[in-house]
Amino acid sequence: MRYLRKKRRSHEWPWIVLAPNSISTIAICMPFVVRQALAQRLAQLPELRQLLEDVRLLTGLPVRFTSPLLDLASEANIAEPSYLCAHLQRSAAGCNLCISFRQKLREAAQERHASGTCDAGLWEILVPVAVGTQVVGHLVAVGISGGRPGIRAVNRTRHLLSRHGLEVSADTLVRLESASPLLDGSSREALARVLQAVAVQVARGFTEHLVTPAGSAPAIVEQAYRIVHAEFNQPLRVPLVAGRLGVSAAHLSRTFHRATGLRLVDYISRYRAERARGMLQDSDSTIANIARRCGFNSVSQFNRVFRATFGHAPRQLRREDPA
Repeated sequence: MRYLRKKRRSHEWPWIVLAPNSISTIAICMPFVVRQALAQRLAQLPELRQLLEDVRLLTGLPVRFTSPLLDLASEANIAEPSYLCAHLQRSAAGCNLCISFRQKLREAAQERHASGTCDAGLWEILVPVAVGTQVVGHLVAVGISGGRPGIRAVNRTRHLLSRHGLEVSADTLVRLESASPLLDGSSREALARVLQAVAVQVARGFTEHLVTPAGSAPAIVEQAYRIVHAEFNQPLRVPLVAGRLGVSAAHLSRTFHRATGLRLVDYISRYRAERARGMLQDSDSTIANIARRCGFNSVSQFNRVFRATFGHAPRQLRREDPA
């Protein structure tokens, strides 16, 4: 399967998938809002939590499910870090180091697991979790030491950290890294294979709850997407959308939920919130004006939907440093 990235905003269709046997056959992937909802549901699955707890009991390593579709504010602290990770994450520079390194690994871990060492000298393993053809998140093991560092390795690590504005003494670095979980190359590969099996099992079980495989929605669902995307700022109700598609409201609601795991009314609200987030970042309009332009009936409704979708209030986004 080959992928071509399209340069668009996050609320639009971010990928075009080309079938390997027919370049002319183009299937558009599910929208961002649906993928976000899938990631949220996966993160809350009791089965996933139990499997990751079993991995922790067997290996001593904390493993977590993470996704860029979820709240990025907790991205640096996705698992109980090693002592060195915890030391570095006390500062914004240390958190940014973790986030940027994980993003590089995430780009490499689309079809199979990826691993590498950050500038602090610790290993990290990412294993993709795919629902249908869509990667909605990764299983992540962090803070793994590959061996006790020598003087040369310690000095190199201190130099790399200083480039990020992180000053750590040699004694502190040796002490903290020595307390990190130790896995050699073979053990790290074995852990990656175990996590890959966990990811496949969880994704398979999760996909069985969706009658329609991800990435191949029925025609009326695709048409409902287009109506919502084109008219999100207008009064949109399920019976109205269903009437335009020539089906009953009950049939549209049932089909949409089976294909996406979302109720159509929730999809409309989430999509409006996603469009509003782009306006909050790209314009100086008031929150009330943006809420009205995105089809919300009131600021209180907008705040409630925005918080439920992104985990924080619209004003909080405005207060954050754009960098």
